[in-house]
Amino acid sequence: MDTIGIFLLPFDKAVISRPGARFAPFKIKEFLLKLNFKNKDKIKFFELNFENYDTYKAHNFITSFINENKNHKFFIFIGGDHSITYATFKALKSVYNNLFLINLDKHFDIRDWSVDNISSGCSFSRLLDEKIISPSDLLEIGILEFYNNEKLLQKAEHYGFEYIRMMELKKNFDKFLELFKKKIEGVEYIYLSFDIDVMDISVCPGSSANSPFGLNTYEVVKIFDLILETKKLIAFDIVEANPIFDFDDITSKFCAFLIAYILNQL
Repeated sequence: MDTIGIFLLPFDKAVISRPGARFAPFKIKEFLLKLNFKNKDKIKFFELNFENYDTYKAHNFITSFINENKNHKFFIFIGGDHSITYATFKALKSVYNNLFLINLDKHFDIRDWSVDNISSGCSFSRLLDEKIISPSDLLEIGILEFYNNEKLLQKAEHYGFEYIRMMELKKNFDKFLELFKKKIEGVEYIYLSFDIDVMDISVCPGSSANSPFGLNTYEVVKIFDLILETKKLIAFDIVEANPIFDFDDITSKFCAFLIAYILNQL
């Protein structure tokens, strides 16, 4: 139980916009191993192969694989598109019953879905619809209205989970941090999902759906600090990095930094 399981999940068959996220896990691992940080000797890597799987079968494979390899003190999942969060969270929910999910993302990812129509934009609607998570255990941070249509905004209200708009966060970041700290004080375990498109395009251009008006590096580190201070974080995923559209690998390098930053404080 003293090991840190890092699962490389090179899957992007469910991506809505631009494929290429399947290449990210290997790039991120490459840069992660070049960094100096605590707990590096405790890492155990797992690399999954999805060549012969459609999205539905891939998710079942991920969940089963994690269930068979769940004896770790901490879990990191490197995607891949955001659809993997459904499978990874589902696996850990069977271990940590009171698991609170924080999603840093510009998009709700609550699109309609069916077994034959699963995209990277429906991870959280699947988790909610299948009662794997309750609305009170989901918090989405960084939602930008420009990239979520009226139907999705109404659907979010119908589900009843809490979300924080990027505009609100930017207008008074200190106030956001204060409210966020109070929110996570009352939870038992935390799973953090980090969609790289929550970052501003000037910081992380290598994303499947990059766009302006996102978080900067300072804001992300401050958010991470509050989560890490609780000592409740048990899992982290980082998704939607896309090396095909990156410049000088700066997005992959940033992803590697975030992983090292977390591991350095465990």
